[in-house]
Amino acid sequence: MPIKGLPDKDDYGRKTLFSRRVAWSRAETWKSQLPLIIVAATAVSLVIIYFVYQGLVRSKCDSIFEQTANRLSGNLEFIKIKGELVLGREKVQELTEGSQKVALHLKTCCIAQQAGTLNADQFQVCMNGAKDYETKVVQVVNNIKEVKSAEEQQKPELVKQKTEQAKKAANDAINTEKTLAKATETLAAATPSPTRPPEQPATATSAVKFEKSSVPAIVVEKFDGPPDALDEFHVVEAGTDLSGSYRVKYQPKPGSTVVVEPGTYDIVARTKGGGTFLVTGNVEVKDGTMARINPNAVLGSIIVDPLTRKGFPEIKEVIVVDAGRRLIRQQTQKLGSTLPIPAGTYDVECKTAAGSEFTLVNNIAVTARESKRIVTDNEIAGFFVSDPKVAGLEVERIYALRAGTNEIAAEGKHFGDPILVYAGESYDIALKQAGGIARIKTNVTPKRGALTEVP
Repeated sequence: MPIKGLPDKDDYGRKTLFSRRVAWSRAETWKSQLPLIIVAATAVSLVIIYFVYQGLVRSKCDSIFEQTANRLSGNLEFIKIKGELVLGREKVQELTEGSQKVALHLKTCCIAQQAGTLNADQFQVCMNGAKDYETKVVQVVNNIKEVKSAEEQQKPELVKQKTEQAKKAANDAINTEKTLAKATETLAAATPSPTRPPEQPATATSAVKFEKSSVPAIVVEKFDGPPDALDEFHVVEAGTDLSGSYRVKYQPKPGSTVVVEPGTYDIVARTKGGGTFLVTGNVEVKDGTMARINPNAVLGSIIVDPLTRKGFPEIKEVIVVDAGRRLIRQQTQKLGSTLPIPAGTYDVECKTAAGSEFTLVNNIAVTARESKRIVTDNEIAGFFVSDPKVAGLEVERIYALRAGTNEIAAEGKHFGDPILVYAGESYDIALKQAGGIARIKTNVTPKRGALTEVP
C-alpha cells in the first residue's frame, strides 16, 4: 500500500514524462518562431535607424538654413534702415529677398547631398556661392557706412564715389544669388524620372499630381495668365497662418524643380502687390515622390476696368480682400490687369490719387478657371456735396456716415470734391466743425455710375 499523500511509482513516471514532453514542445516552438522573431527585430531596428537618420539629415539641413539666415539678418537690417537713400527701395528689397533665397538654396543643396544626387565637390560649390553672397553683403554695408561718413564730412565727390561702389556691390550680391539659384534649380531634374501613371489619381480640378522621383521634390507649374500676375510661390509647413508674416521653407521658381524634405506642405502664392493666398494645402511629399502643382486648375481671376466717367477722381489702386474680412489677397496699381485668385468670395476696394478709400463691390464670387470682370463705370458711386454758402461756416471734414450710425464710410475735405462710396448702402451726410458734427442729409442712397448731389 502506498503511503497516503505521496504519488506511487507509476504516477510519478507519468508526470515526469509529461513534463519532458512539455519542455520539448516549448523548445521546438521557440526554434520554429526564432526566424520570425529575428525578422521582426531586424525590421524594427531598420525603422528606428531610418527615422534617426532622417532626423539627423533634417536637423543638419535646417541648421544650415538657420545659420545662414541669422548671419545675414544683422547686415540686412542695417541696409534696410540706412541704405534706402543710397541704393533705392527696389534694390534694398532685392537684397532682403535674396538673403532668404540664398539660405533656401543652401538647404536644397544639403538635402540633395544627403539624398546622394550631389557629391562633396558640388556641395562645396553651393557653400562657396553662399559665402560669396555674404561677403558682398558685408561690402554693401561698409560702403553705406562710408557714404554716411563722407556726408558728415561734407565731401560730395567722395559721397558719389562710395554710393557707386555700394550700388555695384549690391548688384554683385544680387547676381551671385541668381547664379546660385540656377545651380540648385537643376538638382532634382538632373536625375530623370520614369514616366508612369500618377501614384495618386487627380481630377480635372485637382491642383496636385504625384510622380516618382529619386528625391522628394516639388514643381509649381507656370501660371497661364500674364507673366507678372504672380510674383513668387512659397512652400510652407502645412497649416501655417498666412494672416501675418510667416516662415518660408522653400521658394520654387515656376516650372523648375526644388528638392524638399519629406513632409506635409501648403503652397502659397505671393502677388506683385504684396497679397498672399493659398493655392493648395496639405500636400504630403514622401520619399521617392515629386508633387507637381498646377495653379491653373484651382485659380480664377478678377479684372477691374479703369474708371473713365467724367467728374470722378482717378483710381490709383485696387485691393481685393476676403469678403467681410480685411485679408489682402490681391493688390495692384494697374487697372484692367488680370488678378489671379483662388475660388472664393471677395470685396474689391479702391484708393484714389488723393488717398481716399472706398468699396467698389462686395461679395464677388469667383470659381476655379473663371474670370470675373468688374465694369468700374457701372459700379462707381459717390456724393457731390455743394457749399451751402453760409457766412462764417468753417468745415474741417465732410463725412458720409453709414445711415443711422456714426461709422465713417468715406470723407472729403472740401465742398465740391466727390466722395466715393459703395453703391449698395444708404448714408447720412454730415459736416465736422470745430463746434461738433451736424447731419445735413440722412438716409441717402447713391446712384450707380453717377455722383449724387447733396443737398
